[in-house]
Amino acid sequence: MLEDLGEHSWAESTKIWDINFCKRLAHECQKLSDDGQLTRAAIGFNVGRKVQPQIRGDFTSWIDTEKPNETQTEFLHELRQIQNKLNEFFYLGLNSLETHFALYPPGFGYDKHIDNHRNSNARKITFILYLNEFWKIGDGGELSIYAPNDEQKRIAQVTPELARFVLFRSELFPHQVENSHKNRLSVTGWFRNNAL
Repeated sequence: MLEDLGEHSWAESTKIWDINFCKRLAHECQKLSDDGQLTRAAIGFNVGRKVQPQIRGDFTSWIDTEKPNETQTEFLHELRQIQNKLNEFFYLGLNSLETHFALYPPGFGYDKHIDNHRNSNARKITFILYLNEFWKIGDGGELSIYAPNDEQKRIAQVTPELARFVLFRSELFPHQVENSHKNRLSVTGWFRNNAL
């Protein structure tokens, strides 16, 4: 993945995360949903934040990096190992991360966007770990990635199947989540350089 990230600025693999651990994360995400602890995601930043489900339709729950539970602690530990590797290979100065569970209900997606907020370049690498067992073609919810210099040119479409892991340069790629036809679970986040 690091070689692909260096060459193409994005990468994907199903060989990074243990399947059974991903099932545990999926169970946790579904339990948060069942318990009403996922909230409708907003777009924008600070006072400009708005809930607009026709643009972004997922429900999220942020992982508290200061008080994680056992599964979250294991997840964060592995993410920090990946962060260290990214710094070792690419000298990005990554010094923090943020991450949340996300659930897209049937009929919802997320329109094309870039991951950094306006006037900020702190998010350097986006990561997505998909948590959907038995996902098949026709279930929707694909991640569409577009060329940095031509946001009409789709260069990849990633199926959100269990244990598939995606990395890409946050500031480069317009991307969108296609409408899903059943509940679509993931853990999404960013490796950050907070000096920027």
